[in-house]
Amino acid sequence: MLKNKNLPFIIKLNRVDLITLSSVLTTLIATRYAIDGQLYFSMSLLFLAMTADALDGMLARKWGLEREFGRYLDGFMDVLIYLVVPSIIMLQWQFDGYWSIYILLMNACGCIRLSVFNQVGNIESASENKLAYKGMPVFWSVFILATVMIVEKLIGLDAAHILLAIALTLFSFYMVIDKAFFKFSSLTQILCLTLGGFAVFSVLALQQLGLESPILILLLALYLQIPVVIGGVLHMVIVKRNYLSVLVIPIHQGLFGENKTWRGLIVVPLLTAFGGLCMWPFEGLMMKIFGVSLLSQWNLGLLGLTAGIGYVLAELPNSFFKRRIGIQAGEVPADKKYWFIALDQLDSAVGVAIAYWLMLGISFETAWVYVISFPITALLVKQWLFNKNLKSSAA
Repeated sequence: MLKNKNLPFIIKLNRVDLITLSSVLTTLIATRYAIDGQLYFSMSLLFLAMTADALDGMLARKWGLEREFGRYLDGFMDVLIYLVVPSIIMLQWQFDGYWSIYILLMNACGCIRLSVFNQVGNIESASENKLAYKGMPVFWSVFILATVMIVEKLIGLDAAHILLAIALTLFSFYMVIDKAFFKFSSLTQILCLTLGGFAVFSVLALQQLGLESPILILLLALYLQIPVVIGGVLHMVIVKRNYLSVLVIPIHQGLFGENKTWRGLIVVPLLTAFGGLCMWPFEGLMMKIFGVSLLSQWNLGLLGLTAGIGYVLAELPNSFFKRRIGIQAGEVPADKKYWFIALDQLDSAVGVAIAYWLMLGISFETAWVYVISFPITALLVKQWLFNKNLKSSAA
């Protein structure tokens, strides 16, 4: 029985649980657009949900946050990502009537497979001495559906339906067979597959509706993160190698602490401005492929500078707040640790989104998507910086 005497809730969520729960929003939006017939956009969102689903387990093991509740929660999210939403997409793709028998088979075997996983977890492969799945994992439903939807452009809808029926039959059988199946262990492999799928279906969504496609909101929000990522990486190089040390002077040690220096305040906007200019090749590529670029109405250097100003200014209130409640610079309190980590990720995201909204006129919807998606990008970048010894921690 779960007990929590300190909070009025039935369970205390950790940061990995929040990553897992992000799929609730992603799958809801995917369902809404699948019902409207925008199937390619729905598929692109499923690949994003798959990215979060892959990351939560790896991060839980890395951060020592594995627990039985997390496995159950992940199982319920798997039902949404890999069974419910793909079924809706298939039905909207005219895979209905008698064809729906194969959807029924997939869902029944998928639920059995997930129930077994919740009971036994991962197993060890006897042949390779590595962690493996007992039965074919349900996430293959997205890869199967994605492949058939792409092949449909070559063989036609009727033949694609036959191919999908055969694939789902085999998939359902292998989900419940007592056999060890390969488990991805490399983050690079996982991101190449999931983000690659997202990119492919984003292009298909753009081809389907052009500039009217809702994928543009998501793409623009992700696209506008590039200057901040480039600027952030370059800033960590400067900090690690202690370049421009003459500027390592606290802005106001009493208000913001010793870590908020004039070097960061001055250098970060300049580096993000450079990051904005680095987007010029992407703009040219998009113009060549689609005949239009996402940022043609903005000066790229000014766009990057705007992002950097929003980034550094938004961090100051957070630092001021933590100094007022006695948290020292660079310190993460054990009590409510994950709330403070989340605050550290969101402050700059909100600042950049507001700066873009006020100074460049991006839509309110794009600003919100930016805020929601930026913490995941920041997490991946910080992990990369940590692996390259450019950052002392991945948090």
